[in-house]
Amino acid sequence: MAWKQMIVMVSMAVAGCVAPPPPEPAAPPDTRAADEAAIRAAAKEWEAAGQAKDASKFAAFYAEQATVMMEDAPDVSGSPAQIQEVMGGMMKDPNFALSFTPTQVTVARSGDIAYDKGTYTLTLTGPDKKPAPESGHYVTIWQKNAEGVWKVVVDAPISDPPAPPAK
Repeated sequence: MAWKQMIVMVSMAVAGCVAPPPPEPAAPPDTRAADEAAIRAAAKEWEAAGQAKDASKFAAFYAEQATVMMEDAPDVSGSPAQIQEVMGGMMKDPNFALSFTPTQVTVARSGDIAYDKGTYTLTLTGPDKKPAPESGHYVTIWQKNAEGVWKVVVDAPISDPPAPPAK
């Protein structure tokens, strides 16, 4: 009998030494609604910088090593300063005008990447020296940087086809 009691006691002691499994980590808070609002606010400020022809402020919305994919032009990749150089050249056009509106903002559950889709209008001087407006749609990919600020990593405007000639 003592021997059975000894086995039970040893078994109980060993069982007491086994740690319970760790609890599941808590899911990070869902910040998608706040992130969407932050991106929409940033897009308004970004558009205002373009309308003011402030190339420096406009380029500040891009992340380091961002890419701008414009139609009929080579991609512009690099720092905000490199993007500023290209966009600043466009903004010097006396007919330059830009407006854009996000129609959809989607933020990843992780809260570190998002994209928005929307429409834009851009006016530059055409070959005939008259204003040449174009409209289109775009996709922009945003990434939250280490400071928690949303920056554009890919900007891809796509022109709508030209309107058919009037009859």
